[in-house]
Amino acid sequence: MNRNFALFLLAVLLTGPAAAGETKKPGRLPAKEVKKAAPKIAASTQTPAAVSAAGTEENKLETLAIAGLKDWDARLETLQTRFTQEVDFSDAGIKQHVEGILSYVKPDLLKIEHIKPARQLVYTDIKELWIYKPEDSQAVRTSWESWKTNQSSNFSGIMDFGNYSSLTGKNSVRVFKDKAAPYYVRMVLTPKSNPGLYVLTLALSSTDYFPAEAALIIDNTVIKTRLENPDKNAPLDKALFRFVPPKGTEVLEFKN
Repeated sequence: MNRNFALFLLAVLLTGPAAAGETKKPGRLPAKEVKKAAPKIAASTQTPAAVSAAGTEENKLETLAIAGLKDWDARLETLQTRFTQEVDFSDAGIKQHVEGILSYVKPDLLKIEHIKPARQLVYTDIKELWIYKPEDSQAVRTSWESWKTNQSSNFSGIMDFGNYSSLTGKNSVRVFKDKAAPYYVRMVLTPKSNPGLYVLTLALSSTDYFPAEAALIIDNTVIKTRLENPDKNAPLDKALFRFVPPKGTEVLEFKN
């Protein structure tokens, strides 16, 4: 990627510039929000030996989940999947439902096509970024680095998502079993250097640890994403990822 899902989880791309513009730049997540996001653990009445055994099981589960996630990432060459996303900008009083298609070729080709609520296409090779709105005959062009910088340094811990060694190194990780099929475990990640900055929860598939769902909390924004019927490692034509503005398109250039 190994950074394709970094884009995928960020509302500034998946919900479009209009919705993103209503939000504030991410700040420190209030303590009460962290508590809401993290799984609740009831006070234990078990003996020390039972608690120790439970801790050992949690450690085993965490080790298996992290190893499975890394293995999935290493084996992935292409991905095409439909997605749905629910975004709640609570400060602005805005909620949005997004549907679309994500296409990816390792290491850096990514296309995101919004189908609902309005058609929009995003193309990037992690060097250049295009956002095209066909109904408006308008396209935004910028460099990946400029876009990344303008999203605030608070995104740095998320922009590495997909580089799982780095992700689990920079974040505290909690893994717990999920009773709801078809998932095996849920993984909760919070940055070690700033635990209140964000909470990222991944629901991992019971078959190959594929992160089929993600819930991201940044400040007072909650982004819940679900991948539907992902097609992994099927041939994808790289021409799918090239964007040439149609004749008559207004191109807006952003350099910095």
